[in-house]
Amino acid sequence: MAEASFQPDWFSKPGDTLLTLMEQRELSSEDVARKLGCERAVVQGLLSGVVAVDDGLATALSRHVGGTPTFWRARQSKYLAALARAAEAVPKERGSSWVKQFPHRDIAKYGWVDRNAKRDELVRAYLAYFGVNTPDEWSERYERSMKETAFRTSPTFASKLGAISAWLRRGEIEAAATPCSAWQPKRLKENLNAIRVLSKAKSPTYFLPRVRKICAEAGVAVVFVRAPAGCSASGATKFISPDKAMIVLSFRYLSDDHFWFSFFHELGHLLLHKSSMTFVDGEPGVSGDLEAEANDFAANVLIPPSRRDELMDLPPQREPIIRFAYSVGVSTGIVVGQLQHRSVIRRNQMNRLKRRFNWQEISEAAT
Repeated sequence: MAEASFQPDWFSKPGDTLLTLMEQRELSSEDVARKLGCERAVVQGLLSGVVAVDDGLATALSRHVGGTPTFWRARQSKYLAALARAAEAVPKERGSSWVKQFPHRDIAKYGWVDRNAKRDELVRAYLAYFGVNTPDEWSERYERSMKETAFRTSPTFASKLGAISAWLRRGEIEAAATPCSAWQPKRLKENLNAIRVLSKAKSPTYFLPRVRKICAEAGVAVVFVRAPAGCSASGATKFISPDKAMIVLSFRYLSDDHFWFSFFHELGHLLLHKSSMTFVDGEPGVSGDLEAEANDFAANVLIPPSRRDELMDLPPQREPIIRFAYSVGVSTGIVVGQLQHRSVIRRNQMNRLKRRFNWQEISEAAT
């Protein structure tokens, strides 16, 4: 067959090329957005395939990232043709049942796939979003990768896989575009206390960029992704390459105690468990020895074991809790959360000492 007529049965979006160039130049999504003079969401859309490379973007990418305008236009054209062939090759019933797993209303609202996609375009949209050529490839990547952890312990996990995988995928896209040093577990351990001290800060605008920076220097991309309907995960951990780990956090309860415990829980997975495993935490029924180990790790980082007896003797009163939190160097909300978790106080007690967040300030802080 002549080379000109060759039609591959796989596709690669222009965003894959953009990501490679970003990694070579150590550029973040924010860096590229500034260079292109666009919103960060446009760059994220290019990486996920939602945003097409038009003439204006082709020129801007050529000028600020690399390649020629002709290269980028051809890249977009070939991608769309290959994606269309992949979608057409999926049997209609298989495609229809596959896309029904995903909470499309939220996914479209968040801008993860084209919100204007029609029903008969959804297979193509989700193949593009997940970067897979078939639903079977999606299953291989997400279902089988989590069987070692969540599937082993949660009978309801399979029914939520569509929502969870969509959330995880968004984390992968954002983490891939986050510049990081190579994975250095020793450095991460050495910086645990520096991260822990940040729990005392009130504003996400202050502590989130610093958490991300410290972790990136140890090879961990920390990203914050709002969970869509059907996904009640609070955090997840995965190595997206041999030298780069991802922590994705959902800020599920929008409180400081839950955020910090979830964060250190995920760090526990990275430092204690196999890099080949994907952990999704916060879903009902997800338990087991590895989860218990990560829980113990988080609890021991937040409240040193040597201070545990003092914690357990605290009364449900404002002043003693504030004094104890100050003495151990964490927020009062963390102390309240630990007291509630250990049933020293009730779940409805002392909640005013917790800090509350909203997604607008989280999004602003993350960029």
